[in-house]
Amino acid sequence: MTTLNWRDRAKTVRDSAEDAVTRVTHMPPRRIRGDISPLWLDYKKTGSDQVDFLRELCGLRHDQHVLDIGCGVGRLAQPLTTVLSKRGRYDGFDVMPYMIDWCRRNITSAHPNFRFTHADVRTSIGHDAGVDAAEYVFPYDDNTFDLAYAGSLFTHLTPAAATNYMNQIARVLKPGGVFVSTWNMYNSDSEKILPGRSLRQAWPHDMGEHRLKDEVHPESNVAFDEVWLRPRYAESGLRIVEPVRPDATYSPLRVPRNIAASHLWYTTTIIATASDAAP
Repeated sequence: MTTLNWRDRAKTVRDSAEDAVTRVTHMPPRRIRGDISPLWLDYKKTGSDQVDFLRELCGLRHDQHVLDIGCGVGRLAQPLTTVLSKRGRYDGFDVMPYMIDWCRRNITSAHPNFRFTHADVRTSIGHDAGVDAAEYVFPYDDNTFDLAYAGSLFTHLTPAAATNYMNQIARVLKPGGVFVSTWNMYNSDSEKILPGRSLRQAWPHDMGEHRLKDEVHPESNVAFDEVWLRPRYAESGLRIVEPVRPDATYSPLRVPRNIAASHLWYTTTIIATASDAAP
């Protein structure tokens, strides 16, 4: 029998203690929640609100196969366990292996039709190994999913990676399948419509079709020009369902008054459907 080193033992003890707390609170530990979103954001409320959005506006049913791209630590998966029946299925993937480990221990263990996969993709914000996101191939067959969701994912992808992910989503969705995603999106009228909420202040580095918060760590926060983004949907074989909406999860209306988060006024939800012949 292999003897665990002291780091492995400490991790096992910590995980066991945190999982015991999770069984009471039904939430991941603070140290993990803080890695996917600010702790002032209501983890349970935002997750359940997003599921309600998918049911009311995107036709989510109990027997569908759902893909959660950048699933984090199960904010969407947890409330989905009360919606999807045993006939339904869920797949989620994320670049952070410790989040996938937590989801497997705390969600898959009770709901075997919920599966979580580690995506070995490198980023400039904490995961510097793996393949380039612009070349990553989703580990699923063509025409597999009824619904795909990407919450606060494209806000951390640069254009080549975003284009690849959209192509991959179109590939794995069934014809007519629904794709829901959130973006930081702007156009020539944005600052006229949103006075006092400067686009340049939130994303000071103008890269042409997109803007960056940090040039050294480009995936830390990305905003896209609507003029560039809309054609990418069509080229990927995805049709935007109008209207484009403010994002319900990362809404500035959820932000405490003492927190500066004016960039959330640019956060947008786009619903799209897959065509019969994706690229």
